[in-house]
Amino acid sequence: MALKQPSGTRDLYRNLALRLRNLIVKPNEEWQIVNGELTTLNDMLSGFSLPLIGLATLVTFISFLVNQQVLIFELALKQALLIFTALFGGLLLSFYLTSRFLKVFRFPDFKETAAKLVVYSSAPLYVVLIIATLVPEIFFIHIFSVYSFYLCWVGIPYLTSLKGDKKIIFSLLLGSSVLLIPFLIRLLLLNLLSI
Repeated sequence: MALKQPSGTRDLYRNLALRLRNLIVKPNEEWQIVNGELTTLNDMLSGFSLPLIGLATLVTFISFLVNQQVLIFELALKQALLIFTALFGGLLLSFYLTSRFLKVFRFPDFKETAAKLVVYSSAPLYVVLIIATLVPEIFFIHIFSVYSFYLCWVGIPYLTSLKGDKKIIFSLLLGSSVLLIPFLIRLLLLNLLSI
């Protein structure tokens, strides 16, 4: 079932929750739907990634305010901005690298394909980060972020014509960039802030 265009905020979040659930529960069917949609990077950012990144940022801000011994607004704000920058910057950098890779293989709609692969494969990372930030005691939940690799693996045949070794290599590159680039940006910013 294709998602209808949101007419308001309620529809936007309903579509977001539906897409998120379907990517996790039945990714093959959802990638088939994603393949048939004519969307731009901006549509996917505003309808999927930015609400999740915004929620992760808000949860980080509130968590740092509540879980610290002393209410330090500045520290909570720094951590929230750090998470937003790492997630959004990681998403854009992953999109750039993926689109360059697809351009090398001469895909006709390489930007739209790269955007779909990166945006929707990043979903497990956002969900895990939100849950782990809400309940810091279950830090081991971060292991479920590797589901992004599976989403990449399942989505590639629907959006590209890569087969065999090229599919394996592209899945590993895409999954690694989706998971590692936000982590590396966060690590770099943490080191810069502590100086």
